Amino acid sequence: MELEGDQKLVLYAVGALDTPLKTKIKLQKLFFLVTNVFKDMDNLFKFEAHLFGPYSETLDELSEELISLGLIEKNNAEFSLTPLGLEEYHSLTPNNELKKVINDFKEFLNDMTDDEVLIFIYAFYDDYISESIKWDSLKKYRVETALHLLENDKISFSKAVELSGKKYSDFQKIAIENNIRWRK
Repeated sequence: MELEGDQKLVLYAVGALDTPLKTKIKLQKLFFLVTNVFKDMDNLFKFEAHLFGPYSETLDELSEELISLGLIEKNNAEFSLTPLGLEEYHSLTPNNELKKVINDFKEFLNDMTDDEVLIFIYAFYDDYISESIKWDSLKKYRVETALHLLENDKISFSKAVELSGKKYSDFQKIAIENNIRWRK
């Protein structure tokens, strides 16, 4: 089967780390983060502000194409490779830098809740808040999310401060009060 380059990218991301991509939000945000590293991909996916943060209609269409081709399947909310998709996945040869970035972001996002992912994205990419139906209800959890991600070594202390929306000294006090260690 001869896939287009953009289809190969999505197939690789779904199969990376031998774990499914757990939700559509994580699929969308994974590629959003990847396009922020590889700016030349931005024109390919064309992310725009949407109800649940940055959204690419192109990415949605690509995932549907891969489902139609029998390469990926969607069970409940998870995207995973089919046996045919796994076979095709093993023939892919992404460059090492792209492979590392996709793997790192997938590992970063996949064990977070969708709300944590959205809080992270909105806090660091506030241009995508304008159409959000979730931000108003999520922003009150910024500190809690920052503490959780810091405690689980997902982000650095300085990123946690930024994510929390607090001043450095205020967040430091909150982290100490919650017995969160960040210097290991």
